Amino acid sequence: MNELEVEQYFDTTSETYTRKRDIDEIESWPLFDEFLEEASTEGDRLLEIGCGDGLLPEYALEYTDVTEAHGLDISTEMLPDDGRAQYLNASATDLPLPFEPESFDFVVLSDVLHHLVGDRRSQSKLKAQAALIEAANLLKEGGHLVVKDISYRSPVGPDELTSCAIFYGLKYFTGLASAIDDQAAPGLLVSFYTQAELVEMLQQAGTTITRKEIDVKKQRSVPRRVLIGESACIRLYARKKPRTTETERADDETASRSRVTV
Repeated sequence: MNELEVEQYFDTTSETYTRKRDIDEIESWPLFDEFLEEASTEGDRLLEIGCGDGLLPEYALEYTDVTEAHGLDISTEMLPDDGRAQYLNASATDLPLPFEPESFDFVVLSDVLHHLVGDRRSQSKLKAQAALIEAANLLKEGGHLVVKDISYRSPVGPDELTSCAIFYGLKYFTGLASAIDDQAAPGLLVSFYTQAELVEMLQQAGTTITRKEIDVKKQRSVPRRVLIGESACIRLYARKKPRTTETERADDETASRSRVTV
């Protein structure tokens, strides 16, 4: 799927992904319930890449010490028409993103990385890595990078085998995949990553993992369980490493001027 196809897909399916709730109806948020209350201080700035309907930035402004929040999403149909946060129609692959380097205390990517796809899974992984590097570039020293995504545990062989099977199955056998699993919507191409891959990509982006949360879900569909095993919701919390030398600072400034592109 190219950028236009991805945008069209989410525009046409926006009602599926958009929550029909007001911010005052939400008592807690899985990513931020305790974490952000403990980690945030007054004056903090937050960016959500792939914010959808913007509920997360609005929640952060309402219930935490974050005082400025931004959200960007590829779909204009998903972005809210109003709200306290500031919103931008853009893709996570439109690098560099239009923000100043080292200007945020929190950057969040929730269920975004698996939608950054190329012609091959290896190319998709490069896109995901580039997005994480960009996210880290936008963080202040010691800032928090929060990533939530889906991962699969293979019933046979390494977990990466299942991720590859899902990617190429959707790419070349969309009709068959949709027949087996109604969640495999026609036109949707995704690239999931193992926990080890996600951790490695975050480390390569210049962050240190501080916390992991994994919720394994049993597959209700027998064909789905046999073919792709169990799925897991993975939440990774990382902090940007402090720079210790002038050389590292100069290298970071150079990297900020020439961001990674794929």
